[in-house]
Amino acid sequence: MSTLAPSTNAGQQRGDTRADFLRKAGIGGAAIAVGGALLARPNAAFAGHSDSISDADVLNYALTLEYLEATFYTAALGGRGTTGVPSSGGTFSRGRITGARQLARLGGRLRRDAYRDLSDIRDHEVTHVEFLRGALGASAVGPCTFNFRSALKNVNSFLETAQLLENTGVMAYDGAIRYVDAGDNLQASAEIATVEARHAAYLNLINGDSPFPSPFDSGKKPSEILAAASAFIVSCPPEVTALFARLP
Repeated sequence: MSTLAPSTNAGQQRGDTRADFLRKAGIGGAAIAVGGALLARPNAAFAGHSDSISDADVLNYALTLEYLEATFYTAALGGRGTTGVPSSGGTFSRGRITGARQLARLGGRLRRDAYRDLSDIRDHEVTHVEFLRGALGASAVGPCTFNFRSALKNVNSFLETAQLLENTGVMAYDGAIRYVDAGDNLQASAEIATVEARHAAYLNLINGDSPFPSPFDSGKKPSEILAAASAFIVSCPPEVTALFARLP
């Protein structure tokens, strides 16, 4: 994970496979085994906490949130999905996004490129799922069952929900990162968190809010994050329910 590199649009356009991404990110082959050892190591020293929360628990918490975001964007915009994220034909076409009344106030480039930019966010979230599942290996939890019907009624509800989920994701990473111990896992978590913050800034902007409303972002507890996402969760597998019970 220490050589984790951000995904790029160019990579998506070249059709990079999951294996290509993992190789470029430095977590292929033996590196994955090393990452697994880090996640499973016993009697670890704890960096920012005095309880027994493991790195695997924190990364599975992140994975649960990434499942939610990736499923949401794939349902809205269509896409191939991945393990734990169903493929979809999409709800909104490029024309519906570009021509939406909510985006009429935006400048030409922002409005013209909105569908592409939102699709890039979708691809990032799918890549986050693939990365975390690859790092966790057999320890990865399965996805919850989600229902985004109310969030996908129209473009306005889609954009408002996207803004909510991205800002919630930033607060979730900020609240959980103190429980990560291994340096490689900490760096990987931070590199994902900063991308989520870029997503949130973009969604704030196109929804008419400040892209950077405060000099500090607030971290939220897992229980608060779960409450914020509960409207979209139908059910979760037992291992996810147990995970949230263990988290502080």
